[in-house]
Amino acid sequence: MRKFFYSISVILFLGLLTFGYYETYRLADMRDRIWLMENAKTKQGARAEEGDSSKLVFGETELPGAAVMANGSREEKGYGIYYLTEQEGYVQVCLSDKKTIFENTCIRIETLPKGLQEEIRSGKYLKDQQELYSFLENYSS
Repeated sequence: MRKFFYSISVILFLGLLTFGYYETYRLADMRDRIWLMENAKTKQGARAEEGDSSKLVFGETELPGAAVMANGSREEKGYGIYYLTEQEGYVQVCLSDKKTIFENTCIRIETLPKGLQEEIRSGKYLKDQQELYSFLENYSS
């Protein structure tokens, strides 16, 4: 009988631990999204003052990288939202304006395939967040 209660308590403990991990992941993802939207709002205000109309709608905010056409569709200008560059031997993710740093990564440029190294050194655009996260998942260790 004790074995049964111990096994049930272990299963419940593991279930709570898994639930806690999942909720932590969701919270971190939500914080990232909020940070992105707040960052986009401040950049949107600065761009509006400069008169730049190159924006991409992200939820209720706009991000640089694509023009929103009159009918509401998004037209990519031959490039994406994110731009990969090399900074001090590491891959750096910038927004499409090539100046605003989105994320500094711990991916060393030497660990990447030669063709990809050249693409990043000359500047590699990624069209959306899914492509960026796919790249980061594949090459982060």
